[in-house]
Amino acid sequence: MTIFWDWNGTLVADVEHVVATNNKVFAAMGYRDTSVEEYRRLFRHPVHDYYYDLGVTKEDFPALAREWNRQYVAGFGCVPLAPGVTEALRRFKAAGYRQVIISASQIDQLKAQVARFPELEGMFDEVLGLDNVFAVSKVHVALDYLARSGVNPLEAVFLGDTDHDAETARAIGCRCFLIEGGHQERAVLEKAQSAKVAANIQAVLDELGC
Repeated sequence: MTIFWDWNGTLVADVEHVVATNNKVFAAMGYRDTSVEEYRRLFRHPVHDYYYDLGVTKEDFPALAREWNRQYVAGFGCVPLAPGVTEALRRFKAAGYRQVIISASQIDQLKAQVARFPELEGMFDEVLGLDNVFAVSKVHVALDYLARSGVNPLEAVFLGDTDHDAETARAIGCRCFLIEGGHQERAVLEKAQSAKVAANIQAVLDELGC
């Protein structure tokens, strides 16, 4: 079995930090604040579409995205692991499962963030991300990994917190669980195709018999 993990909102509980960063950058560029509730209702991939929904112009987006990334990385020290993640990783590891992070985060920053948590050491066979900070899509990352690894998608599960994770799972042909409490509210998750919504990581462990 292979477990594909999303990073933001699934392995780390960073929604509050994301919204706080949004509001700092928005204010500096003349845009309005947003709440956690509004963010979780509206957030989507590609990320630039979410920003356009809030009124950010296409001209402002590249500069906003780079400044947002700078401030997010600078403040990442406040971000904890999501509840239940450490235990889930240990159980999957004990079961002999392969574990891979597939994220829309910029790869060098992602690896540095993973390294901040000593409890994650040795848990992942690979950590995969993008070569830029614009978080457009990770579908190609997943497809590339599947092509070179020989992993059977029928023996894999994708764990995430957004409908983009469900989209990625569909692209590689594996099962998907979307865990509540991340970057999209349950009402959004329930509309995702071919994915099962789980209240928490323990519910996923129960479903998988771990």
